[in-house]
Amino acid sequence: MLDSRKTLLRTGGFEFHTRHLLIIAVLAIAFTTAFIIRSYPAKYGFYLNEFDPYFDYRATKFIVDNGLEDYWRWHDTMSWYPEGRDIPKTSQSGLHIVAAYLYLIFGKGISLLDFTIILPVILGSLTTIIVFALVRSLGGTTAGMFAALLFAFTPSIIQRGNLGWFKSEPLGLFFGLLSIYLFISAIKHREKKYAIAKAVAGGLILGLANASWGGVQYFSIPLSIFFICLPFFRKDIQVPMYVAIAFTIFTLVSAGAFPRPGISFVFGLPGIALIGSTAFLIIANFLKKISQPRTVARNTLFLLIAFFTIAISFLIAGTYYSSSFRYLNAINPFLSSQNPLVESVAEHFTPTLVDYFTDYSILLMFAGFGAWMAFKRRDDMSIFALIIGLTGVYVSATFARLMVFSSIGIIVLAALGLYEVTRSILEYREHSASRSTTIKSSKSKKRFEHGRVQTPMKRIIRIAYVVIIIFMLSIPLLDYKGILYPQNSNWLSSADVPPSIANGGTGYRLRTDDWINALDWISKNTPKDAVIAAWWDYGYWITTLGNRTSLADNATINQTRIATLAKMFMEDEEQGIKIAKDLKADYILVYVVGQRYGGVNGTSFYTLGNGGDESKKQWFIRIGGFNELNYLEQDGFTPTSQFWNRTLLGHLIPFTPVSYASFQQGVLTNIQPQYQPGSIALHTKNIKYPDNTEENQPLRLVYSSDSFRKDDPGLVFGVLIYKVNYDYYTQKTSATDNLTKENMLQKPISLSQNGDGTSSAAVDSSTSKEIAVINTTQGIIKIEFFPNAAPNHIDNFKKLAQEGFYNGTLFHRINKDFVIQGGDPNTRLNGTGREQWGTGGPGFSLPEEFNSIPHERGIVSMARSSDPNSAGSQFFIVLNESRFLDNQYTVFGRVIEGMDVVDKIGALPTIYNNQPTNLEAARIQSISIKER
Repeated sequence: MLDSRKTLLRTGGFEFHTRHLLIIAVLAIAFTTAFIIRSYPAKYGFYLNEFDPYFDYRATKFIVDNGLEDYWRWHDTMSWYPEGRDIPKTSQSGLHIVAAYLYLIFGKGISLLDFTIILPVILGSLTTIIVFALVRSLGGTTAGMFAALLFAFTPSIIQRGNLGWFKSEPLGLFFGLLSIYLFISAIKHREKKYAIAKAVAGGLILGLANASWGGVQYFSIPLSIFFICLPFFRKDIQVPMYVAIAFTIFTLVSAGAFPRPGISFVFGLPGIALIGSTAFLIIANFLKKISQPRTVARNTLFLLIAFFTIAISFLIAGTYYSSSFRYLNAINPFLSSQNPLVESVAEHFTPTLVDYFTDYSILLMFAGFGAWMAFKRRDDMSIFALIIGLTGVYVSATFARLMVFSSIGIIVLAALGLYEVTRSILEYREHSASRSTTIKSSKSKKRFEHGRVQTPMKRIIRIAYVVIIIFMLSIPLLDYKGILYPQNSNWLSSADVPPSIANGGTGYRLRTDDWINALDWISKNTPKDAVIAAWWDYGYWITTLGNRTSLADNATINQTRIATLAKMFMEDEEQGIKIAKDLKADYILVYVVGQRYGGVNGTSFYTLGNGGDESKKQWFIRIGGFNELNYLEQDGFTPTSQFWNRTLLGHLIPFTPVSYASFQQGVLTNIQPQYQPGSIALHTKNIKYPDNTEENQPLRLVYSSDSFRKDDPGLVFGVLIYKVNYDYYTQKTSATDNLTKENMLQKPISLSQNGDGTSSAAVDSSTSKEIAVINTTQGIIKIEFFPNAAPNHIDNFKKLAQEGFYNGTLFHRINKDFVIQGGDPNTRLNGTGREQWGTGGPGFSLPEEFNSIPHERGIVSMARSSDPNSAGSQFFIVLNESRFLDNQYTVFGRVIEGMDVVDKIGALPTIYNNQPTNLEAARIQSISIKER
């Protein structure tokens, strides 16, 4: 395609040609375009975007301020109070470390906050160069230039790497694609020393990429498939074999060196896939050497069959470290989460065909042609392009977040397709012209260039083709009026995404300071040790910008805590406030988004439901285990009177519905006092817990954001903060429950201590004559039962123990300083894979027997799902006081001997999802029932 060989500069043996100048120009355009588009949100202000970047900034700042050594020991006590969080073990350490050292090297004269805001834009722009190099290795220079330009414009990649998106994706993609380029470049080398050097570098970078973004585990899929395909599409596989060995070893070493992914990557599905496919390549190379030429293909096919048989057996046996649900779901799209918390996250939604057409438009056609040409050629590089294209689209079919991988695959194939279409059309016309033209004069001879005829028709065809391609690619770029493309959905408008902190996490393209001011108020007007209860979405903002302790955040490392918060909001006022006090919360924060309209019959009204907690209530209901029919109307969104009158959230939202109506052509019609299908609620402002009152009340509204206080028509972004009154109690609450927060922290309620540190419950605490003896690999644990508190659960536990149901199971969940949990039959040696641990049971469930026995150290309680009546065989032992679990789980016993054994199990090393690293160290050998 680039035929010009005109030399512009010669230095030694290197010649700088005109085509090199063109390549530099195209890459400069790609880089600059990517930078400008990704910087577009700057018009709303210079902020970190979304939620996670605030945590990542805080963690990066910790390294800059305290050093790497302290970071490795950092147990954050400001998040997930009171347990805290082991930061290196539960976060993307690679991102924090790389960003911190980049700032120390290049960040002179700029604040760390500004540096982290602009860093994703720089990384995304630089990745265009990496994409060029990768696709150039696969399909040539022209295809590489096409790919660089396409990468600059693709919406799914822009949206996960624009200004302020200081999350894992930009750095993870940069390192991931760089490692793939080094791998492909190594495969193409003929000299082993250079090939292995590139493979080592690529492996180290891929390991770092996995430590920066968990999604990079995806690259293990196309790489493993490619290793297996190589013997079938390449005659000489000796150099690829050495490359695969070096690449795999150093990927595993690099990823395993970080606490996360650590050993779970090495012995999880991604690491095992790389190890297994590399072993396949080694054995295939050996077979090629010892087999006759006519039997090589047959023997390799037999090896493939044997390999898949072993792999399937390995998967069925489950003898590997469990991967995250998202990774497993990406591999198996039919795997259902059945977890409302997972389903509530927008980036976990399944993309539709409309999403693919909106994001890729005309690229789908060129990608299809590129895939066909790659299959037709069937050389090793074409096969890799085909693999990365197909696997990228496959894994993206599960989560919207993974469309970055379908984008990469489609960009690679579309670039190859564009190149092939362009080359085929232009070369065909050139050859046709050369065959039909007769050269009769020296003037005609000047029209030849490199043996090809330069005819006027050829120029017309070339210009027409370029115009058509530019027009086709411009439709999704410039059709802002929605004539040929969905309005506000074109490629450029996809970059017009305000930072969440600026638009309140809503879909509006505007800026509001409500959240910024509210968090600033928290940092200046609340005690430094204050604990803020809020929905988990806002946890990172509270700890980073509010500089206060939060109960939960976007890490979702304790789903029980999130379910407890949901229950706090959805329980009645008395129970909800009790849960808040059990969680030791000083303040409760709620966020309400609505719109204020002018007077109707002289009265202003509000409509709600634009992105705040009022829009998330259905998830509160599901995650908390409540019946939606009791709280929502037929449309599944409009709250019922029971929501407003019976739930704490209904009291916290400072509005009350007064009538219902319909909007027709922007006009309010059919105003009526009761809900009717198709109508929307009209509200008036009604603060149920005002601050300007002398009345003794459980909560006080101590802060409300600016737009809520104003009475102007327009949008309302109401950030409301209530102070918990620990001195408040009603007639239903006994005087012994009327304790201050300080007393609650110092002295448990109505409990006496046993000699081994466990507690004696004063309510429903009469014990049985029988005890359970749990024989573990760490020693003996003895528990006594509370038969008056939970008779059905105790009978079931004893029956299962006597039948040997628990024999060989694990304490599969070890949450340090919180609980150890066991009793799942899936955890036996012949059970299912790790991804299913925590889902097993006896095949039936029990009605709840919640009681008032506090969840203190040594208490034994039944585990369950979000359904209160779902307990079966799984139980947990409490390591430290966890009163927020009270009245939500069935307490049925307590440890009377062997708490030291419980502590040993509770101190065992774990992988990311709290599963023990050494399985045999957490094994339950048997449980027997004996007389005291």
